[in-house]
Amino acid sequence: MRRRHALKMIGLGGAAALLAQNERGEAGSVVPPTASRPEIKVGPVNLSMIEAIDAHTHERPFATASKSNATYAKGFADGALPPQPFLGRDALRDQLIPAFAQHWEQMPPQVGLRNYIGRTYGVEPTRENVDAVIARHRDPTDYYREKMDYERIAAVVLQSESTEPVRPKPLFPDDRFVWTFSIGPLLQPGWAKERGITDIEDYRRALLDVVATCANNGCRGIKLPIAYYRPISFKKVSREDADRALKVAFAAKPSGYIEGRAPVYDDDATTAALWAYEDYLLNALFIQAGKLNLNIVIHVCVALNTLLRADWNDPRGLYSTFTDPDIQRAGTRFVLIHSGYPYHHHVASFISQFPNVYTDLSYVSHHPGTLEEVLRVFLGLAPAEKIMHGSDFSGPEALAYSVDNQRRVLAKVLTDYRSHFGWTDRDCERMARAVLSGTARKVFGIAV
Repeated sequence: MRRRHALKMIGLGGAAALLAQNERGEAGSVVPPTASRPEIKVGPVNLSMIEAIDAHTHERPFATASKSNATYAKGFADGALPPQPFLGRDALRDQLIPAFAQHWEQMPPQVGLRNYIGRTYGVEPTRENVDAVIARHRDPTDYYREKMDYERIAAVVLQSESTEPVRPKPLFPDDRFVWTFSIGPLLQPGWAKERGITDIEDYRRALLDVVATCANNGCRGIKLPIAYYRPISFKKVSREDADRALKVAFAAKPSGYIEGRAPVYDDDATTAALWAYEDYLLNALFIQAGKLNLNIVIHVCVALNTLLRADWNDPRGLYSTFTDPDIQRAGTRFVLIHSGYPYHHHVASFISQFPNVYTDLSYVSHHPGTLEEVLRVFLGLAPAEKIMHGSDFSGPEALAYSVDNQRRVLAKVLTDYRSHFGWTDRDCERMARAVLSGTARKVFGIAV
């Protein structure tokens, strides 16, 4: 029989005791929220009752907030340094970690998450209480299901962390997720060399075979994380030029690696060769994805992670891809995730211009001020049916906070449409349903 505890009755000391009890391995239970879900309304429309779909999540090891934040701080510090090895690199990274840890702790997502947990479970919004709430949930899958039910999250779109094109087996309930596949590692010379690939046509066939396997295994999209290590604009490259470029990249010795995978070269000619053969492969991928009804999911955002650069995330070079006749004939859908911030005005233009281009609000959904700005820009220019909710996070509480924040900010924006712009209650409800779940259902093929 499960023991249910209302943390609001025990305070900080009691919460810390629960955490200590959990770490000693004593029996734990799901901690139910002590607060009912508040009504978040636009006129008569209650957004709290509209189901949500999270259009972009990750799978991570289950951990308390403190442990997760420590991991993030190490990653931020490592990304702040050049990818090339240099004397004293590890010592400098260790020196930077405390500063990044403090910085992350004060960021809007952390402040908002602490307050969400505080009001949901009836505790003071302290780091100790947040850790205690999370640690008390002993079964991660039950925890995900509980939080998804509480916030009416019908499903999530999960980015697989594997380089194998198979359906992942994450901590999420098996009936509550669909998945996407990250193609980034497969574009690197090391992946091709490991498979004995020597020319660009063999590489193209091998890559498209993986994509076909993804589709056969129920994948809903191919993720391009390449804005972490190169620009997201793609040129048309001939087969002959791509083959020459591949051989140049194969012969060169990298001076370092970004995220342990993407090679970095000291000379511009080799870098240009790497990007040229990648462009050839990506153009083939875009066409094949359309034929297989797979979305192309492109990271476009500069924030938080020190590896992200504004020049590499500039989306204006995507016009040549969106207007490519072969890609248009294939009917390829593009999803520009994370709103494109700080290029969200350009993304708003894209989703107003191209029927096959969509965006999501993942990551910015944890920043209420930024989310309001982005939502106003998107809804001011494009249909709500081109916009999706998302979190970009992995923990149950972070997913829940994200959609709670989304509903609150969306209600604020739509109230202006209703009160000042002449939109009807029916218009506002349609827009809310589209952003919260309807668009994602359509784009990622999630059954009702």
